[in-house]
Amino acid sequence: MSIVRSSKYRHVFGTAFKREECYENLRVSISAWDTNFVTANPKYLCLNWNAGGGGAFIVIPHDQAGKLRGDFPLFSAHAGAVLDTAFSPFDDDIVASGAEDHKAMVWRVPRGLAEREEDVTEPIAVLGGHGRKVGHVAWNPVARDVLAVSSSDHTVRIWDVERQAVGVLLEGFKDTVLSIAWSPNGSQLAVACRDKVLRIFDARSGQCLQQGQSHLGVKGSRVVWVSPTRLVTTGFSRTSDRQLNLWDSQSLSKPLLTRNIDMSAGMLIPFFDACTQMLYVGGKGDGNIRYYEFADDTLYELATYSSTEPQRGLGVMPKRGVDVVRCEVMRFFKVVGNSTVEPISFKVPRKAESFQADIYPPAHAGVPALSAEEFFAGKDAEPLLVDME
Repeated sequence: MSIVRSSKYRHVFGTAFKREECYENLRVSISAWDTNFVTANPKYLCLNWNAGGGGAFIVIPHDQAGKLRGDFPLFSAHAGAVLDTAFSPFDDDIVASGAEDHKAMVWRVPRGLAEREEDVTEPIAVLGGHGRKVGHVAWNPVARDVLAVSSSDHTVRIWDVERQAVGVLLEGFKDTVLSIAWSPNGSQLAVACRDKVLRIFDARSGQCLQQGQSHLGVKGSRVVWVSPTRLVTTGFSRTSDRQLNLWDSQSLSKPLLTRNIDMSAGMLIPFFDACTQMLYVGGKGDGNIRYYEFADDTLYELATYSSTEPQRGLGVMPKRGVDVVRCEVMRFFKVVGNSTVEPISFKVPRKAESFQADIYPPAHAGVPALSAEEFFAGKDAEPLLVDME
């Protein structure tokens, strides 16, 4: 007799927003670079834009859902297509971008954006010196103004944004960097690379602490931390199965767990929710989002959200932006085709009149625990948390 494992999140289900609550009349980038295309925070949605010349992205306030007006302002100073964007975890009005023009830029979203008529063309910081296109930008989860930037020149630079200076240079990659992820306390950086090696670096010394053979397939790979010492990668086996691997960050000699998912061609995009200990995995080019609960070094499969509309990219709302009144534990933003972003809400099915403390443990507060100076001096701190109530 099999015993059903008890979990508060076993019955979590996803529901797409109504059409009038989607973001329409968009021009999503047609770049072939493996990117999420979209990122979000409690105030805005940010999307890589298909700009005629140069590179641009768009920031849309959430209250502007529906059909976007044709002359909505763009953020345009890059000379090549924008490949990645990331909102600061500590200031909802700050966003970083990386592009094919070998630069990363940091921007402040101006007040009254929805009423504005002219584009935003003045970034507050330009981070140059990368030898080739900038593929990924990722903010440190603990220290203010610390940004990791990967480039196709086979390096990752960790910037002190306020000083506009490189604090640390990570090297030793034999091919293009495919994915970067900060550890929960921001002291280490995990990097998945096209040379099929997973590496973990000390983010202050630049030393490679661990490395190991990752997925053997030729297609892309992604990495995400699921605890201070555990990581999950997605990729492909030698026979082109889509795979999930669970790793111990102290030893990358072999994965703790390998799970073959299916034979589809699209990249698997992983997102981890530290509050619920749930891992969501969306397939690029299909309409599925699978979700698992991480416990006891195992990924317990919960369910799959399925849709006939394939997703080109996915972004997620930070935890402090979910709707606790409706028992929402995760919200995705799904890029559909070249013109629409559809929000998808994942909820715990409860008829609740009051705040449900058991499904909402304290979450990332959106407040830095360290300054950039303290971070680069070697100081460590845990992320500051806030009571979700």
